[in-house]
Amino acid sequence: MQRSPLQFAAALLLAICFVSPLALVGQEKLPQDTPPAKPARVLGDMELIDRVDTLRPQLESPSIPQRDKAQQELIDLGIRVLDHLDPAEPTAATDVIQRISKIRTELEKIVASIATRSSRATLTGKMTVGEALAALKKQTGNDVALTETTADIFSKREIDLKIENGTFWTALNSIAQQGEITISPYAAAPGQLRLDPTQSAMQQAVAPNTNKPKVPASLPPNCVSGIFGISVTQVNASRNLVNPKLNFCNISTVVRWEPRITPISFQLPAASIKAVDEQNQPIELTNSEAVFYGTVQSEIAEIEFFIPVELTDRSTKKIKTLTGTGEAMIAGRVETFRFKKLGRLNDGYQQTRAGATVTYQGIQKNEELFGLAIKLGFDAQHNALESYHSWVYDNKIFLEDEKGEPIAPIAYDGIGQTKNEITVRYYFDTDPSALTLVYQTPASIVKVPIKIELTEIPLP
Repeated sequence: MQRSPLQFAAALLLAICFVSPLALVGQEKLPQDTPPAKPARVLGDMELIDRVDTLRPQLESPSIPQRDKAQQELIDLGIRVLDHLDPAEPTAATDVIQRISKIRTELEKIVASIATRSSRATLTGKMTVGEALAALKKQTGNDVALTETTADIFSKREIDLKIENGTFWTALNSIAQQGEITISPYAAAPGQLRLDPTQSAMQQAVAPNTNKPKVPASLPPNCVSGIFGISVTQVNASRNLVNPKLNFCNISTVVRWEPRITPISFQLPAASIKAVDEQNQPIELTNSEAVFYGTVQSEIAEIEFFIPVELTDRSTKKIKTLTGTGEAMIAGRVETFRFKKLGRLNDGYQQTRAGATVTYQGIQKNEELFGLAIKLGFDAQHNALESYHSWVYDNKIFLEDEKGEPIAPIAYDGIGQTKNEITVRYYFDTDPSALTLVYQTPASIVKVPIKIELTEIPLP
């Protein structure tokens, strides 16, 4: 039976309503914004390893688009790829070497960016000092806590915090002030920051009935520059009544860093420092040509600069502002270099990762010991060894036997250094010819500026 156009339209509309009711609903939502796409699922460790193992051979594909696609996906998988994508062997095709180098360089830039970015924390409401420090550690990844010998009474002190997305140092300073604790200059281990009760807090804990000293309304002059916390700890002045040229005023300034990073050294050019008094008159440095240097010691969690300024008239009560720009050298990602079956390697065999090149320079028998010479070099742009190189001796090195057990060196000595290279000979009491040498070093050195902006520094 032939239907009229009107009947056909009605039947079609009825069919749509009953058979596919969602079609009409979907059509109604078209003008609205579409929901955002779900973020890519983070691969588990084994999934990531399998994916890297799949993509690595594709970098050698005859198809350039296939190589490009594999290269980009490896970058997109993120910084964990660095643990599973080894640098190409020197005998590999030039294109493969360049592509793997590009992947690793891009990911290492991300690592450096993350490492030098200030950690943030949100801590609001009433909580104990112990709870606050635990929350700060969890949110920032910084290992910060009271020293192990601290009595529980200090950990259980209740404080009231109002920190919304504040920097690590802002949060820690607030906890320290309210909890009457102070940062210890000595770390329990590298990568840690420990705190102790103040003397007044300890006195009150021992004799709670004595008059309790007031907690200072404010901290000593301090500022935050990214991952660094800077504070004035002391101002010393001396007036020589016989020889006024010996007058001086030293401002002790401490620089601390988030313990999750590993600084190597600091420098602060005197020429960058500007100080003014309450009337905005300049206060000169005693030596504007100096450059203040400092090398970080792994067991000390801070570094101190003494900034010498001209002794002012007693009518000047404070330094209104003191500003300057320093620079820190920070160790980037630590890379592991492996030299297998040392006896088969030619002297001068080398491996490169990021900006670091490690060169094996052979075995030298010395009575009962075996000396292994290793040369560590950096790209000229890093200047990693230009000023200080003592940190190189802290790099981890060991032999690995057939069972995978480490054999540590019993001694070492430096045997040569240039602007960008340093050679160290390590001594072992085991013949290393058939073993694997493992050497770990930061492969990239990051230079980070430190902006000092201190105000209201009281003068003695």
